[in-house]
Amino acid sequence: MDRGFAGLSRWMAGCSALGVGLYPLLLAVTFLFPQHTGWLMFDVNHLGSTLSESTPLPYRLGALACAAVPAGFIVWALWSLHRLFLCYAAGEVFSAGPLKHLTHVAVALFANVIVAFAMQAPISFLLSWPLGHGHREISLAFGSGDVEQLFTAGVMLVIARVMAEARRMADENAKFV
Repeated sequence: MDRGFAGLSRWMAGCSALGVGLYPLLLAVTFLFPQHTGWLMFDVNHLGSTLSESTPLPYRLGALACAAVPAGFIVWALWSLHRLFLCYAAGEVFSAGPLKHLTHVAVALFANVIVAFAMQAPISFLLSWPLGHGHREISLAFGSGDVEQLFTAGVMLVIARVMAEARRMADENAKFV
């Protein structure tokens, strides 16, 4: 295995592991201290001005709990990426482990889009509730980033299936020798 590829894989594994810890932390900080986290430009733009420190903390905590559900899928994707890159660094490419991890990344990304879309309704409702009658809202947004993530997940899933088929064919050919 190329040492540069192994080193890059280890570096990517480290970045993915860092993301496992940072992503939920930054999400929590965004909901707890919204006035101080605008520079993060976290993907909560669809919430507009309803996510602010003027929203009572219990409502922000409820919204955070809803946002944590799709975030769990991102953490799963990052952890699976971490495991995938560790396999690559160890020289495992077509074995069962990397194929399983790549499939998990794809499934987690796909599930994240679907669950994040569904969670937008309770999040927007909770954050707008304190605004009072006539100002409460339930919003849903589906954008180009969501489409991009769905296609990325689809491509990864297809690549995992092609790699699994290549592995199966190689195993089958090895039995003839």
